[in-house]
Amino acid sequence: MTTHGEGVPAKSTVNELLLPSGVAAASPWIRLGAAILESVLLLVTLGIGWVIWALMIVGRGHTPAKALLNLRVIDAGSLKPVGFARMFWVRNVVAGIVAGFAIPLTLGVLLFMPFWDHRNQNLWDKISSTYVVLDPSDAWGTKPSLPR
Repeated sequence: MTTHGEGVPAKSTVNELLLPSGVAAASPWIRLGAAILESVLLLVTLGIGWVIWALMIVGRGHTPAKALLNLRVIDAGSLKPVGFARMFWVRNVVAGIVAGFAIPLTLGVLLFMPFWDHRNQNLWDKISSTYVVLDPSDAWGTKPSLPR
Protein backbone atom coordinates (compact mmCIF):
# COMPACT_ATOMS: atom_id res chain seq x y z
CA MET A 1 0.00 0.00 0.00
CA THR A 2 1.25 3.49 -0.81
CA THR A 3 0.70 6.80 0.94
CA HIS A 4 -0.50 10.16 -0.33
CA GLY A 5 1.19 13.35 0.82
CA GLU A 6 1.45 13.64 4.61
CA GLY A 7 1.51 9.88 5.30
CA VAL A 8 -2.21 9.36 4.65
CA PRO A 9 -2.67 5.75 3.54
CA ALA A 10 -3.98 5.31 0.02
CA LYS A 11 -6.68 2.87 -0.88
CA SER A 12 -5.16 -0.37 -2.12
CA THR A 13 -5.46 -1.31 -5.76
CA VAL A 14 -5.47 -4.85 -7.06
CA ASN A 15 -5.31 -5.07 -10.82
CA GLU A 16 -7.13 -1.74 -11.31
CA LEU A 17 -9.63 -2.34 -8.47
CA LEU A 18 -9.81 0.48 -5.94
CA LEU A 19 -10.39 -1.26 -2.60
CA PRO A 20 -10.78 0.32 0.85
CA SER A 21 -7.65 0.65 2.97
CA GLY A 22 -6.61 -2.65 4.52
CA VAL A 23 -8.52 -4.73 1.96
CA ALA A 24 -6.69 -6.86 -0.61
CA ALA A 25 -7.55 -9.60 -3.08
CA ALA A 26 -7.51 -12.99 -1.38
CA SER A 27 -4.58 -15.12 -2.49
CA PRO A 28 -5.28 -18.46 -4.15
CA TRP A 29 -3.70 -20.18 -1.13
CA ILE A 30 -6.00 -18.58 1.45
CA ARG A 31 -8.95 -19.38 -0.82
CA LEU A 32 -7.84 -23.01 -0.93
CA GLY A 33 -7.56 -22.97 2.86
CA ALA A 34 -11.07 -21.52 3.09
CA ALA A 35 -12.44 -24.31 0.88
CA ILE A 36 -10.80 -26.94 3.08
CA LEU A 37 -12.00 -25.22 6.27
CA GLU A 38 -15.54 -25.00 4.81
CA SER A 39 -15.54 -28.77 4.31
CA VAL A 40 -14.27 -29.37 7.85
CA LEU A 41 -16.93 -27.06 9.31
CA LEU A 42 -19.67 -28.81 7.32
CA LEU A 43 -18.49 -32.17 8.63
CA VAL A 44 -18.01 -31.10 12.26
CA THR A 45 -21.39 -29.37 12.50
CA LEU A 46 -23.12 -32.21 10.61
CA GLY A 47 -24.21 -29.64 8.05
CA ILE A 48 -27.01 -28.31 10.27
CA GLY A 49 -24.83 -25.98 12.30
CA TRP A 50 -23.10 -24.77 9.16
CA VAL A 51 -26.44 -23.93 7.48
CA ILE A 52 -27.68 -22.01 10.54
CA TRP A 53 -24.37 -20.14 10.82
CA ALA A 54 -24.36 -19.41 7.06
CA LEU A 55 -27.91 -18.05 7.14
CA MET A 56 -26.90 -15.63 9.90
CA ILE A 57 -23.93 -14.16 8.01
CA VAL A 58 -24.53 -14.72 4.29
CA GLY A 59 -25.91 -11.20 3.75
CA ARG A 60 -22.51 -9.77 4.72
CA GLY A 61 -20.64 -11.51 1.89
CA HIS A 62 -19.45 -14.36 4.12
CA THR A 63 -19.67 -18.09 4.51
CA PRO A 64 -18.67 -19.58 7.87
CA ALA A 65 -15.10 -20.32 6.74
CA LYS A 66 -14.75 -16.96 5.01
CA ALA A 67 -15.92 -15.21 8.19
CA LEU A 68 -13.32 -17.05 10.30
CA LEU A 69 -10.56 -16.18 7.82
CA ASN A 70 -11.65 -12.53 7.36
CA LEU A 71 -12.57 -13.13 3.73
CA ARG A 72 -15.50 -11.43 2.05
CA VAL A 73 -17.26 -11.78 -1.30
CA ILE A 74 -17.80 -8.40 -2.97
CA ASP A 75 -19.66 -7.31 -6.09
CA ALA A 76 -17.36 -6.65 -9.06
CA GLY A 77 -19.28 -3.49 -10.00
CA SER A 78 -20.00 -1.75 -6.71
CA LEU A 79 -17.16 -3.38 -4.70
CA LYS A 80 -19.59 -3.84 -1.79
CA PRO A 81 -20.38 -7.11 0.01
CA VAL A 82 -22.92 -9.23 -1.84
CA GLY A 83 -26.23 -10.12 -0.26
CA PHE A 84 -28.07 -13.36 0.35
CA ALA A 85 -29.55 -13.77 -3.14
CA ARG A 86 -26.20 -13.33 -4.88
CA MET A 87 -24.34 -15.57 -2.41
CA PHE A 88 -26.88 -18.37 -2.45
CA TRP A 89 -28.59 -18.40 -5.84
CA VAL A 90 -25.97 -17.05 -8.21
CA ARG A 91 -22.71 -18.22 -6.58
CA ASN A 92 -23.93 -21.58 -5.29
CA VAL A 93 -26.86 -22.73 -7.39
CA VAL A 94 -26.30 -21.27 -10.86
CA ALA A 95 -22.49 -21.27 -10.77
CA GLY A 96 -22.54 -24.67 -9.06
CA ILE A 97 -24.53 -26.16 -11.92
CA VAL A 98 -22.21 -24.64 -14.54
CA ALA A 99 -19.12 -25.73 -12.60
CA GLY A 100 -20.63 -29.20 -12.18
CA PHE A 101 -20.36 -29.60 -15.94
CA ALA A 102 -17.24 -27.51 -16.65
CA ILE A 103 -14.92 -28.95 -13.98
CA PRO A 104 -15.26 -32.60 -15.05
CA LEU A 105 -14.92 -31.58 -18.72
CA THR A 106 -11.58 -29.95 -17.90
CA LEU A 107 -10.51 -32.90 -15.74
CA GLY A 108 -10.53 -30.65 -12.67
CA VAL A 109 -8.15 -28.03 -14.08
CA LEU A 110 -10.72 -25.26 -13.51
CA LEU A 111 -10.51 -25.86 -9.76
CA PHE A 112 -7.09 -24.20 -9.85
CA MET A 113 -8.26 -21.15 -11.82
CA PRO A 114 -7.42 -18.61 -9.05
CA PHE A 115 -3.76 -19.58 -9.41
CA TRP A 116 -3.56 -18.18 -12.96
CA ASP A 117 -6.34 -15.60 -13.05
CA HIS A 118 -5.01 -12.03 -12.72
CA ARG A 119 -7.67 -11.21 -10.08
CA ASN A 120 -7.56 -14.61 -8.35
CA GLN A 121 -11.12 -15.38 -9.48
CA ASN A 122 -12.53 -18.86 -9.93
CA LEU A 123 -15.40 -19.94 -12.16
CA TRP A 124 -18.00 -19.10 -9.46
CA ASP A 125 -16.61 -15.55 -9.17
CA LYS A 126 -16.66 -14.97 -12.92
CA ILE A 127 -20.25 -16.22 -13.31
CA SER A 128 -21.53 -14.17 -10.35
CA SER A 129 -19.37 -11.07 -11.10
CA THR A 130 -17.74 -11.14 -7.66
CA TYR A 131 -14.31 -11.03 -6.05
CA VAL A 132 -13.09 -12.60 -2.82
CA VAL A 133 -11.08 -10.18 -0.71
CA LEU A 134 -9.18 -10.30 2.56
CA ASP A 135 -10.87 -7.81 4.92
CA PRO A 136 -9.23 -8.09 8.37
CA SER A 137 -10.38 -4.63 9.51
CA ASP A 138 -14.07 -5.00 8.50
CA ALA A 139 -13.86 -2.10 6.05
CA TRP A 140 -17.58 -2.27 5.30
CA GLY A 141 -18.57 -2.30 8.99
CA THR A 142 -20.73 -5.42 8.84
CA LYS A 143 -19.59 -7.15 12.04
CA PRO A 144 -22.11 -6.82 14.84
CA SER A 145 -20.93 -4.64 17.68
CA LEU A 146 -20.92 -6.06 21.17
CA PRO A 147 -23.10 -4.35 23.79
CA ARG A 148 -21.17 -2.39 26.39
